[in-house]
Amino acid sequence: MELFFSGVFCLFIVSVSSSGLNLEFSWTRINYKWPSKRQRFRRSNGVNPRYGGRSYNGNADSIIFEDPDLEVKPIFGNVGQTSENLQVANDEPVGDIDYQYENNIPMGANVWKNKLFITVPRRRLGVPSTLNYVSLDNPNRQNTPLIPYPNWSKNLYPDPRNTGQNFVSVYRVAADPCDRLWFVDTGLIELPGNPIRVRPPTLIIMDLNTDQIIHSFEIPEDQLRPNSALASLSIDVTKSTCGDAFAYIPDLGGYGLIVYSLRENKSWRVSHNYFYLEPTAGEFFVSGHRFQWNDGIFSTELTSPKQNGYRDLYFHSMAGTNMYKVSTKILRNETASTRSYHEDDFQNIGDRGAQSQTSSADIHEPSGVMFLGLVNQDALACWSTDRPLDTISLVQRDDKTMIYPCDVKVRNDKVYLLTNTMPEFLFGRLNYDTVNFRVWSNTVENAIAGTMCETTRFRGNGRGKYY
Repeated sequence: MELFFSGVFCLFIVSVSSSGLNLEFSWTRINYKWPSKRQRFRRSNGVNPRYGGRSYNGNADSIIFEDPDLEVKPIFGNVGQTSENLQVANDEPVGDIDYQYENNIPMGANVWKNKLFITVPRRRLGVPSTLNYVSLDNPNRQNTPLIPYPNWSKNLYPDPRNTGQNFVSVYRVAADPCDRLWFVDTGLIELPGNPIRVRPPTLIIMDLNTDQIIHSFEIPEDQLRPNSALASLSIDVTKSTCGDAFAYIPDLGGYGLIVYSLRENKSWRVSHNYFYLEPTAGEFFVSGHRFQWNDGIFSTELTSPKQNGYRDLYFHSMAGTNMYKVSTKILRNETASTRSYHEDDFQNIGDRGAQSQTSSADIHEPSGVMFLGLVNQDALACWSTDRPLDTISLVQRDDKTMIYPCDVKVRNDKVYLLTNTMPEFLFGRLNYDTVNFRVWSNTVENAIAGTMCETTRFRGNGRGKYY
């Protein structure tokens, strides 16, 4: 299972694109752009109730608080440096920043202007910053240090200022046409066998132009389940309806969908049998490891608005091979979406085929082409949503360099894919002397060239327009 560890025909592969994807960034291990000035902290005995009676390193006698008047020696740093000449190297943090590179694995990637956001959820201790970015203008494309967003102080755990409002753990983010960044802070430190609940799961919205949090919303407790896992979201909004946005948040562990209305500042939980795992599709074989996952509804994909002003929302389970959809006309109406019997509101589009279990997916709105991360095939696939499912095609596949396609995003006529070798992280041991994490991209037009997703919308004018 991605969060909390926890059809008889084969998928039709019509052809492999000659263009496929280009490698944008790669990392052997995740590193950070460390602060240029020393952090000032002191250690104090006792337990902080904000963090569930647990301390920073899991012990009850070592909690970190801010003390601007006290100088301390760094936990990490280069031997022989003093407070006067201490300079921050690219490979070592200074001050009381807990960094264990073996515990840092990227799970989400998204783009806004020249920022490529990279999220590193706190699946273990030793993750210094959960929400980060690198510049797309950076000529350094290998082992590029991540920059905490919006800053270091907002990403440290625990919060040195003891406000309890710092980012705890973020899996994936969404950027909307109104220049806002949306994400769910799960509020959970996922220590195996001993998870730490720091804060309730919280939906956060940031203004990307000012780097400020403009709204936050705690998911009501009665809309969560004991195994709830909120690892992705989609935003339903246009430039002309910024104040009337909706967020769709799959609960992959609780088998539900949470709908949030910004205008009403309210959320509701939608239930349906299609949100569950498919019992015969929970077997995975990736990177030499065989395992079972039980993840239900994993990601949601929005089409462009239809004539009635509403979109179709496609969805699928990770442990599943069927594709489903429902109109946002239903989801945006609390009464209609929460009634006990949905009649034919939800549609089963069909079975994508064996070995087509999909993690993240996204739709290129102008063309209607969906991109899917195929976990069991170490591949990115595409599908024109106006064509039958048996026209799904591979964009690119590689069982060495594309292990676990964990996030797929379409931004500005480009598709982005993050692969992170996670099964080896969970069930084996990563080799940090080789490349483990990669971000791939290409224009939609070039990515699907030579596949069954290439339609007349991509041919004829030579200018990359979609018609």
